[in-house]
Amino acid sequence: MERPAVGPDPGLLYVNSKIIQPDKLSSEQYTQWYEETHIPDIFRTSGIDEAYRWQALDPATERPYLALYPLKDISFLQSPEFKAIPVEEDKLPDERQIFDFANFDTRYYQFAQLYESKTSNSSPPEIVISAGFTPADDEDYENWYQQEHLQEISGISTWRRTERYKLFFSRENRKAPEKRTIPHPPKYLTLHFFDGDSCPEDELAKASESEWTKKNMSTMKEAQVAAFKRLSYHKKQS
Repeated sequence: MERPAVGPDPGLLYVNSKIIQPDKLSSEQYTQWYEETHIPDIFRTSGIDEAYRWQALDPATERPYLALYPLKDISFLQSPEFKAIPVEEDKLPDERQIFDFANFDTRYYQFAQLYESKTSNSSPPEIVISAGFTPADDEDYENWYQQEHLQEISGISTWRRTERYKLFFSRENRKAPEKRTIPHPPKYLTLHFFDGDSCPEDELAKASESEWTKKNMSTMKEAQVAAFKRLSYHKKQS
């Protein structure tokens, strides 16, 4: 499904984070802040109705926490309503901002494509692979996806759907430091969603054996790939 040419411009708010003061904010406190304070604050706005939280399968991942918020219209992220979402909380240590205890790689993405199974399944997927790429050749990269890679990935037994996006804007925290410590993110983002308790590593490897795949991977200017397991899913009550 291609992004509509007119009307709302759907997108994604992508927030990859890590705790930077674990002596003052535990992973349990961080989860509590997200689940009991931050997501409810977000749902009080008019622009976000769903929230996914994920944790990296590899404990060595630089930023192990990932939050995904599907957007009906990406323009919401430029609105005063979005910018007014609180970042201070009396349950945080010393009632300070969350940015004092955690670092956030925040990205705004424009929707590009949905490729999904025809089998109906309303439950949220358990695994997501976040694949960010800046290709050497945009046209060849797109042809590779449309003519080969999507079909290969969709053949994996636990595959649910694939969403594709193009980077619109990125920042480090809401009040970014003068010198950015996070490298500029890749131009394109692909999210592959799977069912099951684990990442289908063997099937993924088999789906990446073609010469076209190897060519694209070897020439990427930037590649950021990580697998995450779902921690929670929230949907705004109507």
